[in-house]
Amino acid sequence: MNAILHPKQPVVKHFLDDADTGLKVRYIGDEESASVTVAADGNLTFQHGDKDSEAVDNTVGVSGVLDVSNAAYDTFGEVVDAINASPNWEAYLVEALRADSSNDTLLAMAETFIVKNGEVTLYKDTSAALNIGVRIGKRSNVVGSEEMSAAEIYGINSLNTYSSGTSLINVYEIDEVAKTETLIYSAAAGATTVADAKTFVVNGRGSLASSKVGTHLLVKMIGSAACTGSLTVIGATATGL
Repeated sequence: MNAILHPKQPVVKHFLDDADTGLKVRYIGDEESASVTVAADGNLTFQHGDKDSEAVDNTVGVSGVLDVSNAAYDTFGEVVDAINASPNWEAYLVEALRADSSNDTLLAMAETFIVKNGEVTLYKDTSAALNIGVRIGKRSNVVGSEEMSAAEIYGINSLNTYSSGTSLINVYEIDEVAKTETLIYSAAAGATTVADAKTFVVNGRGSLASSKVGTHLLVKMIGSAACTGSLTVIGATATGL
């Protein structure tokens, strides 16, 4: 089913460097307090316990640490799968693909404390990831659940200073349950430092894509050698019949 549901809710998302989200992490364990830390090299540390007495959570990675230089955790898909394998944590990708490298591509984050069912946002380092992403599509509070939701994209505005190499705009349809990521559109972005606008509405009708019900769309501005700038996506989401 590719037709978008109703009623539509317009959405405009705009991200600059280092402002798009790699993944979100939620603590679902039974301890009073928990924390997540992202080191300068992108490694993630998970702790939980009594407040002010948190200790590493051995149910995640190796002694509570995900070493993103290790082949077992060097993609975002492997990172979220490792987190979700723990009974104490949940994670889901936002503006990243499962196949994207997680090796030193998250911004460093000091130890951040959360309570049960609290959530923390981990941001991408644009200069290392070489892309800025925008997700269009709803999700419920249940990890991986996007029942009866869909998304459309009407326009993509980008500005990339990439110095050398090439720059692309790619659009993917994402099914989090099936763990599939399908490239549905790809085109060159603007020349370096030149704003580029792609419009998919003609005479007030139409869009680049209507995602299948239960999926969402991810737009990525990708530099082959360097990336810095901004990405804006105009679209709509909908839930319900």
